[in-house]
Amino acid sequence: MKPLSIPILVLIFVLSTGFGAQMLDTVLRRGHTLPISGWLTSAVLLTLAAVLLGYGLPLRRYMLESAERREHPSLQPRRHQIDLPTAFRTVLLARACAYTGSVMGGIFTGQALFLLLTGVGDPVRGILPTAAAALAGIILAVLGVIVERWGQLPPDDGQAQPEDGVEAGG
Repeated sequence: MKPLSIPILVLIFVLSTGFGAQMLDTVLRRGHTLPISGWLTSAVLLTLAAVLLGYGLPLRRYMLESAERREHPSLQPRRHQIDLPTAFRTVLLARACAYTGSVMGGIFTGQALFLLLTGVGDPVRGILPTAAAALAGIILAVLGVIVERWGQLPPDDGQAQPEDGVEAGG
């Protein structure tokens, strides 16, 4: 599996920022009440980041121990254990969190900038919770990228790869 593309995540963030600002502009022009993010949005995004970190730390410990064992082989039992399906699910969760954080962080950044630049929103009840949700989304995206990189397998150590459809040993 190829690692996450940071430029794609930045592009998603920028497009989401424009969408968030445009959404509030459209709602305001039609004369409706602006939908403002509450503190619960930030709490949910940060809780998701904490869950990701809770799953990612055992993966990180296992990968660090594996790298250490490659350099200094040992017959001692492993200190950290993780099975392959759990590691794979953790990497997939990290990828999903990176995309979710990029979209949500972008939308709320656009909304916060719109409220700040137009002067429409109340600073304490509108701009501050929206900016906190934007920051929580950005934190989730960055943490998703970090945890996804923690689960990256090292390259093979010079093992022969079959070329042109010819199988090795055959």
